[in-house]
Amino acid sequence: MKKFLGSLFFFLFLIESLAAFEGYHKWVGVIAQQSGYDDQKILHTLQYKDLVKMIKKWEKKDYFVSDLKYGEGKWVMVVSKGNGILSQLLLHEERWVDFRDKMRAYFKKGFYLIDLEYGMGEWVGVFSKDIRYTDARYSANSDIKKLDYLIQEGWSDHYKLTQITFGENRWVLLFAKGTRYRNEYYEVATSFSEALEIIDEQYSKDKDIIELEYALGKWVMLFGIHTGYKNQKYIYADRFDLFEKKLISLRKNGYMITDLANGW
Repeated sequence: MKKFLGSLFFFLFLIESLAAFEGYHKWVGVIAQQSGYDDQKILHTLQYKDLVKMIKKWEKKDYFVSDLKYGEGKWVMVVSKGNGILSQLLLHEERWVDFRDKMRAYFKKGFYLIDLEYGMGEWVGVFSKDIRYTDARYSANSDIKKLDYLIQEGWSDHYKLTQITFGENRWVLLFAKGTRYRNEYYEVATSFSEALEIIDEQYSKDKDIIELEYALGKWVMLFGIHTGYKNQKYIYADRFDLFEKKLISLRKNGYMITDLANGW
């Protein structure tokens, strides 16, 4: 009887621990050695106007925005040096249709997206002419079930998927030609624990994470080979200050952020 009760209590403990694990908001960093970056900082602020000031400040020091994320009421920005990026251009619009039209115009001029994020009613895109793409396009849809078809369509046209972003009740897929990515693979998880299982499985197949995004209870993941990264792995924490401490510790060993995400 004691053995049975012990097993029961252990089982209930596991269930409670898993529920707590899934129930907390998490900051997730995909990090790697040989990322192409020479130096990197992670910064955060509450207001978009202050974000712009920070970007201009670090731009003068030859840093560019390599990743941008909005979560828990704040903008989190990764600024980096290296990877051949010498200049950047910032675009923001409140409505997707306005951002989309300007983005198309930038594509025609040879400006391609480093990163795209939606937060506090703003679409924010970081463009550069220094990205070695030869062409770019996008797809957008509010139904996550249709993403697989749109991605397959892009692959059939010889484009590689480079980014997945959610905002204004729509999923935005960014595609490009001229990337180094090969053998891309796309997957969706309905919980963080399931997402980690998928990531570990793809790591065992020597695939790296290219993109990780969360919205509406779904973790959307993009993997591939020929990323140029070495020893890629992920870290996460339910508090941003703890997340920062983990990053600082690993940066001493040459790890830099290649993708930033947050979700539940």
